[in-house]
Amino acid sequence: MFIWKLLFIRCPYIYRQAYKRIKSNDKKLFLSFDDGPTSEITDLILNILEKNNSKATFFCHGKNADYFPEIIEKIKKSGHQIGNHGYSHKNAHKTKKKLWVEDALKKSIVSESEYFRPPYGKIFPSQFKKLSKKYKIVFWDVLTYDFDKNLSVENIKQILKIKVRNGSIIVFHDSEKAKDRMLPALEFTIQYFSNLGYEFCSL
Repeated sequence: MFIWKLLFIRCPYIYRQAYKRIKSNDKKLFLSFDDGPTSEITDLILNILEKNNSKATFFCHGKNADYFPEIIEKIKKSGHQIGNHGYSHKNAHKTKKKLWVEDALKKSIVSESEYFRPPYGKIFPSQFKKLSKKYKIVFWDVLTYDFDKNLSVENIKQILKIKVRNGSIIVFHDSEKAKDRMLPALEFTIQYFSNLGYEFCSL
């Protein structure tokens, strides 16, 4: 079960304002990429998106973004959305609460973005309450597990075929660890769901 589902069960009113899916009758899907920007890999993602006239949201580590400001600028110029994914990708369940919040809010190129996605999808109610004063908090309803080396591209395709629905927020990973599964799975996602009449949008 996704962490946000567990949290929603325990604290439904606190988490109700988070984005998990954009509920709509329109055939729109929302691609998102966590953990970038990454040298070379982000460019490959941008090329695929441009080729297919698709938009997406990139949830970036502040540390990576500060190291690759030119990539952040390229993402923006290409018409995509930028989100904050914490400065150094700290796990809320393994970090002191105050230190986690400080890392999440640490100033960077992406710290003033409109959107925030908690690293690993983990965030405590007190942290959520504090960050939601500044950001729109974004979870997801389709996780591709492209980071899992035990899964094949075919496994990921099946996850997408089963889980995706109108308004789904889909998570891929802009990382070296995920790229061998992410890139072909991304190509498949855009082609397969475009053929079904879907449009790919940023948040």
